[in-house]
Amino acid sequence: MAMLGNSLLEGTVLFVSSFLLFAWLYFWYKFSYWQRRGVPHSKPTMIFGSYKDCVLQKECVGQFMQRMYNEGVGKRFFGCYVFTRPALVLRDPELMKEILVKEFNTFFNRNAQSNHQKDPLSQNLFLIKGELWRHLRLKMSPIFTSFRLKQMFPLINTCGKQLCQYVERSDKQIEMKEVAGKYATDVITTCAFGIESNSLLNPNAEFREFGRKIFDFSVYRSFEFMSAFMLPLVAKLMGITFFSRETTKFMRKTFWETIQEREEKKIERHDFLELLIKLKNGKDITNEKSMKNGLSTETLNGTTDVSNGIMKDSKPIQLEGDILVAQAAIFFTAGFESNASTTSFTLYELAMQPHLQTRLREEILHTLDKNEGQFTYEAIRDMEYLHMVISETLRKFPPLPILDRVAERDYVIPGTDITIEKGTTVYVPLLGIHMDPEVFPDPEHYDPERFNEKNRKARHPFMYLPFGEGPKYCIGKGFGLIASKVAVANVLANFIVSPCADTPSSIQLNPKAMILAARGGIRLKFTKLNR
Repeated sequence: MAMLGNSLLEGTVLFVSSFLLFAWLYFWYKFSYWQRRGVPHSKPTMIFGSYKDCVLQKECVGQFMQRMYNEGVGKRFFGCYVFTRPALVLRDPELMKEILVKEFNTFFNRNAQSNHQKDPLSQNLFLIKGELWRHLRLKMSPIFTSFRLKQMFPLINTCGKQLCQYVERSDKQIEMKEVAGKYATDVITTCAFGIESNSLLNPNAEFREFGRKIFDFSVYRSFEFMSAFMLPLVAKLMGITFFSRETTKFMRKTFWETIQEREEKKIERHDFLELLIKLKNGKDITNEKSMKNGLSTETLNGTTDVSNGIMKDSKPIQLEGDILVAQAAIFFTAGFESNASTTSFTLYELAMQPHLQTRLREEILHTLDKNEGQFTYEAIRDMEYLHMVISETLRKFPPLPILDRVAERDYVIPGTDITIEKGTTVYVPLLGIHMDPEVFPDPEHYDPERFNEKNRKARHPFMYLPFGEGPKYCIGKGFGLIASKVAVANVLANFIVSPCADTPSSIQLNPKAMILAARGGIRLKFTKLNR
């Protein structure tokens, strides 16, 4: 009996020892990937690689990539590990240009994973891959021309006026991110669905409730987003979805009921949904007058004639069913959260530096005087200092703080013998670039003069990329800028914004959020202007 017990103990010890040795050898091999290739890299920790603080939710993904960018100071690129997966962080703007633009056909897809069976609304322009993306981008691009934005502007500006009415009725000390979220929700719903969601008037408005649920970054929701963006295999195995069944059901119902009403009553409205209806019915909107401000034609790699990187000989697709709903869903989701963040961060920074606020208000009031007391699309677009202010906000707080691309084939980095192997993810760390003191001196200081004409021209264009670059630049860039500018212009034309007792002295980022957000919110004081 004693001999049997000793044998079991020895066997257990041998098994455990062998397992630990195998595990050590496995991780040692995985974490020597960049060392074997002679690439400077971060020192990994067991299991987590370079990603430990992000997994433990001590830092957000943007801060993680900023840390990798800073560790690679003086290098063109820097290796890291997301768990055991090797990834490359870019630091050289010319290499960023090479990968995002010139080598687009090699670095075509994003890393983000989606599940069309479990999450039908993930068939959207942000998440889909391959040829389907090419087709869809070509279909959708004409929707976001300057001509279209000008048509939508009155709808956006009405929401800006409602924002001022809300502030005037409120407690004067406002949690700005929540209020900006309500404004952004109203802007998106009226421009995407032609629906007055009344988020500013109704605290229980359905669209606002669903918006909160999508970006309610609990510990588990944060893990879901992190996995979808950074750990595609985990996301696939766990069946992680961007949109819940409840959200999908709500979006489908709202979308199709609105389309049916419009088609039955022959309602026409200058908004996103009207253009989607035209695409659904097979109408070609690319031949309309608006195209003079739309797609540009260029040649990538000197071989493929493309329109914004989209092959012209691609087979057509029919926009229908859930694919159509998915485009409205991502427009709503990405639009309201990024717009709310930009608006709230801008008002916070202007509250903390009243002289900047005063200068901007002078420009805003002067613009109103020239336009008979009304904002127009051209007036908002042409305010130079307002554009500088919003640009500085997007530098310091880029809503989506990283860009990612996956190598579709082996690629040798120019000027080196180092190969980025097929399947490797490459990251452009926007937060790291935008906060680089070599590019933006004293980066924590909020200074719109960084974006005056002289300073813009002196800077490499790929060292400021809040909307990305290349064929996959943010298609909603123009819409997002106009929506944020309208909110800020309307507020500053009517109120003085200042700190209150609960205003943080500096912004601390929420480590659970994928889109940059302030931890604990942003409370500000609003005083009505007498004019």
